[in-house]
Amino acid sequence: MARQPTAPGPLRTGPFDRRTAYELGLTRHHLSARCWVRLFRDVFVHRDVQLSAGQRLEALRLAAPEGAALVGRSAAWLFGVWEPPAGELIPLEIAFPIGGRRFDQCGLQARRLVFDDGDIDLWDGITVTTPERTCFGLMTQSSPTGAVVWADRFLHHDLVTADGLRRYADERPSWPHVRKVREAVSRARAGAASPMETRLRLIIVDGGLPEPPLLNQPILDANGRLLGIPDLGYERPAFGIEYDGAYHEEPTQRVSDNRRENRLLVADFPLLRYTRDDVYNAPGRIVTEVRAMLNKAG
Repeated sequence: MARQPTAPGPLRTGPFDRRTAYELGLTRHHLSARCWVRLFRDVFVHRDVQLSAGQRLEALRLAAPEGAALVGRSAAWLFGVWEPPAGELIPLEIAFPIGGRRFDQCGLQARRLVFDDGDIDLWDGITVTTPERTCFGLMTQSSPTGAVVWADRFLHHDLVTADGLRRYADERPSWPHVRKVREAVSRARAGAASPMETRLRLIIVDGGLPEPPLLNQPILDANGRLLGIPDLGYERPAFGIEYDGAYHEEPTQRVSDNRRENRLLVADFPLLRYTRDDVYNAPGRIVTEVRAMLNKAG
């Protein structure tokens, strides 16, 4: 008897649920193979698929129960502003209006929320809290630093505006954690391209140093040629600050980083470079080194 293939063609193009896999001859054992990425409790995708916005919608259609509104990180994932850590499932966070139906399912984070008029939107048939309501909710559930991270993410993707978030909070003065939201919005910057860039920026500012005026701004030479785009930077003295995520350890990326750094050094635009360990375990050293660079301006 021919061996059952572990990756049928119809399952290589986008998300699918467990039932579909079983209908095509796969077993629970097959679905544990490395070629499959489990997105939600019973929703999978082939590891070679780069999920498009439409495929994210399809994955959520397969995972979410009818009548529920996506909230929290599930909504943020749909909007493209958040990704789970490598190897972790996307949490399926849903909510029903107060007084609505009950829904109990193992592995599902369901709750009841107060929804004002205008808090719910439809994204190609998927019921979801609006970006503004989603961002507000995630900010209230986070630490003060985490709230700024969420604000930066939604601002960077042009899903909300600072004025809109501020107005949303002002219209709900009695809601929990509104003060934290207002403070986070006042510290948010749309130019931050990643959560760790935001955390690095806040370490600098909370250390008593000036706000970096450059956020992912192109640095050009005298002839207008691009030298690089540092994550953060100052103009006087001119230097950049870079967060190096895990992908910077890849050989091709390391070569690109070295060439960029050499171009910037030749143009008298040095870089300070930091890792996750620096951000979480050595914030004082970051402040000391940035201060030393700023002191060179006299």
